[in-house]
Parts: sequence; C-alpha cells; structure tokens
Amino acid sequence: MAASIGSNATTLEGQLWETALRIQIAELAIPVETRPNNIQVSIDTENQLVSVTFSVPATFTVDGSGSLVASPTSYLP
Repeated sequence: MAASIGSNATTLEGQLWETALRIQIAELAIPVETRPNNIQVSIDTENQLVSVTFSVPATFTVDGSGSLVASPTSYLP
C-alpha cells in the first residue's frame, strides 16, 4: 500500500492537484513493462485549467440495507 501524503495546499482543489501529482509520480516509479496508467494530469495554461482523470480498481459489495458499497483497492506499491 502506498504511503499517505501531506498537503501544503489550503483548498480542496489544490489538495486534489497535489494528490494527483503524487499518484502520477508513484505510477512513474513502477517499471515500464508493468506500469499502470490510471491517472492523467494535464495543464492548459491558455485557459488556466488543470484536468485530472483517475481510474482505480475497486471491489463492490451490497450492505445490509441493499446499498452498493464501492471500496477502492490499492494498486501502487
């Protein structure tokens, strides 16, 4: 399981960006032949936008009230 991170950002948006970059760095540390590509971070300076796309493996269960419960599963070392 990957270690948790601390954030220096003071907004949720900033924290999301920092977290996305850390996940991307963790993915890049995995050898190319087995590296996942679950996160993409792009920066559009012209329109002043940061875009984050993230997919994560998950398990799904149904709780006692019949609600679907999704639990992300770890994929990073």
